[in-house]
Amino acid sequence: MLQIFFALFVIPVSVFLLEFDFRIEEVSALTMNFTFAKNLPDPASQLQILEPEGVEIDSNGNIYVNDIKSNSIKKFSKEGTDILSWGSTGSGDGQFNHPHGSEIDKEGNIYVTDQGNSRVQKFTSDGKFMTKWGTHGTSEGQFLHPHGVAIDSQGNIYISDRDAATIQKFSSNGEFITRWGSPGSGDGEFIQPWDVAVDSNNYVYVPDYGNNRVQIFKNDGTFFSKWGTSGNGDGQLNQPAVITFDSDGNLYLTDSGNHRVQVLDKSGNFIAKWGSKGNAEGQFLKPESIEVDSAGQVYVADTSNNNVQFFIPANLTENRK
Repeated sequence: MLQIFFALFVIPVSVFLLEFDFRIEEVSALTMNFTFAKNLPDPASQLQILEPEGVEIDSNGNIYVNDIKSNSIKKFSKEGTDILSWGSTGSGDGQFNHPHGSEIDKEGNIYVTDQGNSRVQKFTSDGKFMTKWGTHGTSEGQFLHPHGVAIDSQGNIYISDRDAATIQKFSSNGEFITRWGSPGSGDGEFIQPWDVAVDSNNYVYVPDYGNNRVQIFKNDGTFFSKWGTSGNGDGQLNQPAVITFDSDGNLYLTDSGNHRVQVLDKSGNFIAKWGSKGNAEGQFLKPESIEVDSAGQVYVADTSNNNVQFFIPANLTENRK
């Protein structure tokens, strides 16, 4: 059984210290209503995480981690126990060369951006290969550096191509629909679009990593709005990497160059933040992927520290006491 050790983290409220077996003790602290753990999984696990770059949660609470060093996907139960691993280094079906982003559809299938192979692969929830698309290039349906992946309510797939500075939209089976974007700093232009996310109204959010902003589009690629300025103040950004949403529509963003997570509303208004540079508990070193489950628990792939950190709301620990 996987054991993950939790400590706590800082913004004003009382929180609770927790282990994965849900033994809880109250702790007083100044924190954002979250406790956190690091190093998923523990050393006893057979599924060691070497360099996590993506994290995703399915409807049953199972955790999927993209491990770019082993070129594999690791799957854990919501309690943190090993379920399975698939993938190896290569270019065949089910093999990877730097699996970066991932997203799970309503049927539980998982889409993975296979960055070094310039393609997207689709799998069942137990790792069985289903289909793939993409080759290296800049034409429709091709990729230079596929990075982020998102799915809208109709099942359409959006891929951010970091080096081509584009977003491409496909059907669930990889049929090309449209694309937009070009290098630059104007509206609808990007410098390294690191990720792509779709909200409940099918608006498309792109963290524009090199421009230190987030751009928002309608699902046909029409520019809608933007927000964000460079800096390390509340709501300011330094290399925004990955976006996800909670059930209330709040936006969680890995502010990679500031080594922290920020929570904002959809208009970019600041709500909360946590993290600082380092390798201690609750610290980050250029965090990448982030995911929020249905209970409001937050998972962060802290790639350069080689761990996944798990944050849990204090109100949830109250219910488990």
